[in-house]
Amino acid sequence: MSAFIFDIDGTLIDSVAMYLKGLQDTMRRYDRDYTLEELTFSNGIPSQDTAKHLGFSGDAATEMINQWIADSKVYAPAVDWIAGMPETLSALRDAGHKIGIVTSKAAPEFAIDDQRYHFSDYIDTAVLAHDAKRNKPFGDPILLALDRLGETTANAVYIGDTVTDSHAAKDAQVPFALATWTNQPSDELQPIAYALKTPSDLLTL
Repeated sequence: MSAFIFDIDGTLIDSVAMYLKGLQDTMRRYDRDYTLEELTFSNGIPSQDTAKHLGFSGDAATEMINQWIADSKVYAPAVDWIAGMPETLSALRDAGHKIGIVTSKAAPEFAIDDQRYHFSDYIDTAVLAHDAKRNKPFGDPILLALDRLGETTANAVYIGDTVTDSHAAKDAQVPFALATWTNQPSDELQPIAYALKTPSDLLTL
């Protein structure tokens, strides 16, 4: 394995709850009361798609997304790297492997995370929402990342935690490594090539 491509939320950082709680707070501003479970559909998809699913479009969608980002920031202090992940990324780089990110975050959202967690210090490329022709769950963003890295599907693995990640990996014909620190194996997440217990498991692939 020479190319390791990562999702962000729930894979590199423990941020899933932050965005769900932020979205819940935002919806309450619109007099809509959702449980966190009812909002889990938003995991792993672009914020514009979440807005559309909730009935927002145009300027109203942009306003809602900006409010969602602001409401999520309240919970940001509790978010950190997944334990052992920075050390694993450094070890992969030191071993000569190429590292990419494929995320459904738009550029402004990624910039916020990059400023805090310094992803750019560890990776060779980042494919963001709408960089590829189609977003996850299609495989286009993974294939774009591999093209930028000069790597092939035969030498790559995609690491994620959602059904969207699993489907994208399958569509790109790249093995899927499940981040079990966020989500446990299930039928809907198949095919799972590797069920990672800790980030350091990646060093054995």
